[in-house]
Amino acid sequence: MGKCLVMMVAILALIVKPTCSISCQEAVTKILPCEIYLLGFGGVSAPCCQAVAQLNELAKSKPELKALCICLKQTAQWLHINHDRARQLPGLCHVTTPIPIDPNVNCDIKY
Repeated sequence: MGKCLVMMVAILALIVKPTCSISCQEAVTKILPCEIYLLGFGGVSAPCCQAVAQLNELAKSKPELKALCICLKQTAQWLHINHDRARQLPGLCHVTTPIPIDPNVNCDIKY
């Protein structure tokens, strides 16, 4: 499971152009503690929630939010994460985030 995510992080680093203070690779690496939850194999952990909160603090401007939105959208699609779990993650971690982890979000309209 972890090897697959690491491989996807490497691919995303080549595909998604960084236009903000955090690259897509860094963003996906940051939420690695949530992998088991997002794939549907376990519950939300404290390290996962800490990662969500930290990631939420990194992007503030519209271009940064859009770049992060595109990154998370593509990652969600490629990794076949559980979409319901992804949508629930910020609420479970008590984090209000403007970036949904959802493969159906339109990042161009949202930001």
